[in-house]
Amino acid sequence: MEEQIIKIQKSDDPFDIEEVTVKLPKGMKVLSTEPYVLDYLEKTIGEMPSKSDLNIAEDQEQITKGEVVSIKRNDEGIPTEALVDVGNKFTSYINLRKEDATIVDQLEIGMHVDIKIKPKGNGEIVGSISEAIEAVKRKEIFDAIGDKSIGFTAVIKELIHGGYWVDVAGIKTFMPGSLAGMNKLHNFESMLGKEIVVMPITYSRDKDTIVVSHREYLQTMVPTRIDELRENSKEQITGFVTGTTAFGIFAQFNECLTGLIPKAELNHSIGDFNSRDIKAGDEITFWVKEIISNKKIILTQAGAPVDPWEEAAKKYTPMSEAEGKVTKITNYGAFIQLEKGISGLIHKSQLKEVELTKGDIVTVKIKGVQPQERKVSLSLV
Repeated sequence: MEEQIIKIQKSDDPFDIEEVTVKLPKGMKVLSTEPYVLDYLEKTIGEMPSKSDLNIAEDQEQITKGEVVSIKRNDEGIPTEALVDVGNKFTSYINLRKEDATIVDQLEIGMHVDIKIKPKGNGEIVGSISEAIEAVKRKEIFDAIGDKSIGFTAVIKELIHGGYWVDVAGIKTFMPGSLAGMNKLHNFESMLGKEIVVMPITYSRDKDTIVVSHREYLQTMVPTRIDELRENSKEQITGFVTGTTAFGIFAQFNECLTGLIPKAELNHSIGDFNSRDIKAGDEITFWVKEIISNKKIILTQAGAPVDPWEEAAKKYTPMSEAEGKVTKITNYGAFIQLEKGISGLIHKSQLKEVELTKGDIVTVKIKGVQPQERKVSLSLV
């Protein structure tokens, strides 16, 4: 007797495989997917899980690896059939007419491939390389559920009730319409045929498919787009309206960012705004006025904002004096606003005999200005 490890598929999931060690007469091999195996093994080793636990049936399928040992061609030289050694002295037959053409073109004798095998009642094993590749891809996508570091290129194929059918590397997945963009879509059909990046987020048992999200991917891009926005703050931007409120217009731009154009920053008249001439989906141009946070961006149509720091070095020369307003007191000093957008720090060592409060107007001496770092050093006169 010698020990042998066999694989038994425990459920409908082709990846739900359990390896079982059994003792068999030397040289004897068994195929674990045959229906008689459990009864035989019970007699051989005495204890085995029940058939209901293992769910073994004649039509059961599993993924394994094999070696191409033979390729048959027709009179025109086109591959039509192949034999693959799947181990344990078993060979699987593959009908190459049913395989993907790109797979058939690359197939060579001696090549090791993933193969999905299925035993037939007469002991013959049939297999499919295409189905194995599909199963491996599906598992890769499934395993990425919840991992925000993995995205997949996808194509939106079909609009259905509640969302879209999306092709991810040949695997059919579902994307709810609410997850197709950063904001509510104004034209669902406009997404058809588009190539996008999606992230798997869950599995739907009702639809028996993996659910993906384009919004999840867009959200990961926001920090990078914000950094790019800061570096090009004077450039005019084209976006589209996502909605209007009583206090302004929301616009989406740079693929994943959304900002607000307040009423006062619109170049339209208040009458036009209130009459709803501006609608969701309309193209609109603007500049970035202020980036408060990744989720709060103020936009304007009044023109490119002027950066006060560009002229700060000329305006605030060392040893010159200026008047400012105390805006914040901390345990390491006081912040003084010289003008909107430019503030400097008076170190606490300069305030030993002076007590300042927020809102005080003080005269300060400029010690130094660093426009690129947006810093100015101050002392009290």
